[in-house]
Amino acid sequence: MNMLMFISALGILQAAVLSGVVYFHPRSDHSVSRFLALHIFFFCIPMCTPLVQQFVSWQAMFFMDPFPMLNGPMLYLYVRSFKEDITWRKAWPHLILFFIYGVIDTQLFFHFTEVYPPGHAVPEEVVHNPMSILRVCIRLVQLVVYYFLALNALNTYQRSIQQLFSETSKISLAWVRWHIKGYLILVFAMVGLYFIILQMPEYFAMILLINTSLVTPYIYIITFRGVTQSTLWQFQGLKKEEVEEKLHQAEELERLVHEPKSQKIPSLGTERTNDIVARTTALMEEGRIYLRTDLTLQNLADQLHTPAYQVSQAINEGMGKTFYDLVNGYRIEEAKRLLLDPKTKNTKIIAVGLDSGFNSKTTFNTVFKKFTGYTPTDFRELHDKELVHVQ
Repeated sequence: MNMLMFISALGILQAAVLSGVVYFHPRSDHSVSRFLALHIFFFCIPMCTPLVQQFVSWQAMFFMDPFPMLNGPMLYLYVRSFKEDITWRKAWPHLILFFIYGVIDTQLFFHFTEVYPPGHAVPEEVVHNPMSILRVCIRLVQLVVYYFLALNALNTYQRSIQQLFSETSKISLAWVRWHIKGYLILVFAMVGLYFIILQMPEYFAMILLINTSLVTPYIYIITFRGVTQSTLWQFQGLKKEEVEEKLHQAEELERLVHEPKSQKIPSLGTERTNDIVARTTALMEEGRIYLRTDLTLQNLADQLHTPAYQVSQAINEGMGKTFYDLVNGYRIEEAKRLLLDPKTKNTKIIAVGLDSGFNSKTTFNTVFKKFTGYTPTDFRELHDKELVHVQ
């Protein structure tokens, strides 16, 4: 208990400090980092629950119970803030349940204070009280719902940037996906620990301390990655409003592909689509512009003298691909040609990747395997074995 109490107190102090580090870090974009900072800070408050129980009374914990209801919304708003400016008008609907929960907990505090005397041990009747169980269930359901909302927002964002960029490693939010998965693991841990509390309420304090100890490493990891993550507008050197508009158009185009009946963007028409597709294909096959490692949709649109959204729409409607898949498809074909060419048999894999338009070996390996099912090395070795077998 003493060790867990020490870890808990250390975790609380560090969570408070780390939330400040994220919020005020000079490399962070304040419009994004504020939600990550709040996400961390709202972990800090319920982490104080075991200490409040130990040094005040178990009834005082009711004032801290609503704050976990803010963890999920802050994570969701954090992910959304990577693609749009989150105003109070957008944020406040996600706080309603927190205030409702707070009112209910205040009423329960006064009720249980009248029925039970102050103390450190939570009475078993309170743990098994139907209202107590209902509150916990609502909280857990809400946490799971926001896991799916955050994951959906991330998937939508990543699909959108594939409509705009041919190379996404520098703007990848793969770590945020792990952040969201880590959040879900904590939720599952809470569920498991709550069932233990129901079975052994006498260990209530110790189980809360264990839960707090599990949260501490999670906070460290998301803080470190959060302060080093660049936003799309920082990477591109654009204004956030410009990026938001481009991503909004990309999302609408994404809906065109998956929900053509509910499209908001009018179709370009067959003739216009075919014209843009033909000119795009010519630039790819004759101009070989896919060899530019920094090629973007806007670069392509500039060369076609056509609005970027129309180029993206034509690629989606006429070719059934995103801009990302179109460009990298050509790069992979070029890489396959180089890997199978006897003249480049001894060329290193990294050189083949760079000559094909990729900017790093890691990106080359990842994209190549996505398109072919093999790594470049395996692809070359497999071909060499087939040649030996034929001979």
